[in-house]
Amino acid sequence: MLTQSNIKPKKEGRQLNSDEIQRLREGVDLSTMLETPGWGIVKKKLEELAYHSWADPREVDSMKEWSWRELNAFYAANNAKELLRFVEEKIEQGDYLTKIKSGEIKTRKMKI
Repeated sequence: MLTQSNIKPKKEGRQLNSDEIQRLREGVDLSTMLETPGWGIVKKKLEELAYHSWADPREVDSMKEWSWRELNAFYAANNAKELLRFVEEKIEQGDYLTKIKSGEIKTRKMKI
């Protein structure tokens, strides 16, 4: 799990560059956010939008209006999925960078 102590350098791994440090901090911040009760509420709403969004045809008078609502529901669902995926990816990046810094994953400079 990511914590603020993961940002401090360790002797076993390699030093992270400024971009990697920034990505690690974002991952730590988002990982910390997941532990709050408020995130559970937001996550539940995003999942409802992502996986249970559709237009009810009984609420509209025309096919054109239903199509418009359905299209908007589709875009809302995609945006919710994208946000959930974004949070997950940032945390995974942070975990990966933590492992690099600790020496758990060995990396070396690329030869160009």
